[in-house]
Amino acid sequence: MRHRDNTYRKHTANNAPRSTDVYNRPMTSTKNKLTVLTTVYPPISNADSVRLMRIPAVEKLLRTSDFYMIGARAQARLSRPTFDPDTNEMSFDFSIGDGQSHPVRVALQELPGVKALKGKDFVVEIDNAGSGFRVWDKNGPKLDEEPAEWFTTEKLLWDRTRGRSGIYGLDSCRDLATYELLYIGIAKVGDSFDRLLARGHKKRQEILSSEHARAPGARPSDEIFLFMFKAEPLIMTTFDFDHEFTEEDLSGAYDAKRIVADAEKAFVHLLVPPYNDEKFRNYPKGTDGLFGQGYQRYGYVIGEQMAFNTPHGRVRGGVDQSGMISNDADAIFVEGETVTLHTAETMTAGATAKNQRAV
Repeated sequence: MRHRDNTYRKHTANNAPRSTDVYNRPMTSTKNKLTVLTTVYPPISNADSVRLMRIPAVEKLLRTSDFYMIGARAQARLSRPTFDPDTNEMSFDFSIGDGQSHPVRVALQELPGVKALKGKDFVVEIDNAGSGFRVWDKNGPKLDEEPAEWFTTEKLLWDRTRGRSGIYGLDSCRDLATYELLYIGIAKVGDSFDRLLARGHKKRQEILSSEHARAPGARPSDEIFLFMFKAEPLIMTTFDFDHEFTEEDLSGAYDAKRIVADAEKAFVHLLVPPYNDEKFRNYPKGTDGLFGQGYQRYGYVIGEQMAFNTPHGRVRGGVDQSGMISNDADAIFVEGETVTLHTAETMTAGATAKNQRAV
């Protein structure tokens, strides 16, 4: 994240939070942490989840997640498809509900999966409902094989933000990938695949039975999305000259489940998703999070071009095509007993003001 001067500050004993775990001995090191939450797979509509969970390669990816969200948005559709046989390009309109249409162009021969066909003929299969398309080799669809390329509307946005070759348009990806946040959960044991898909998930079923359709003619199962995240922490430790190093200092080890548990509480505490019964009103205090674990400051950011809204707030992710967190991302920071959602604009303004004072 480029707000380094705003994100990380070295604290002294006079202005740092008073946690007994940290201050019952002289402080010779300080720790700060920023955890980036990135999706391990494109957003999955509930309608597609049964099919996708049966694909071994998809299951393997989803099992790398232990933090998940359930969100909703009016169904997106691809309409007015055209194909240019001279250039092997497809063009269509991308729209959400009855909203504005966004032109998209896909240069099929630039897609990695089509390139792998090495110039062989291919077949494009377009979903009649406008939910996506697939590209097969010249023999067409097969039940026991995967297509050379495939896109749902959500995967198209997801791939576009990652700079996947062959996709043009959709420059306002984050606006299009803005969802109502309904629920946040974690897998305290195991992974998100087991917790959310392989076993019955009470809240997921409650959401499906309670939510209404957001676009004319859509089903709630087409408009409820599952987001599978993994937590990637960046821990920065500053040591004083007289610090006596231990094996723990040098190991770089951290408790991943504790970080995930704390992340759940942070997001729920600030955004209050409607289907989360436990609101974690006493956060950051708790026994299974990061409070009292020696961090001077720690925070969370969504490393995706997505945004999530609730009646209580909004959090926006931000990432560039190289995968680096961008200045467009909001961030949650915890310092002592204070929890704050910093907007991207606030952090940018703070960094700019600090730089001007330094000149």
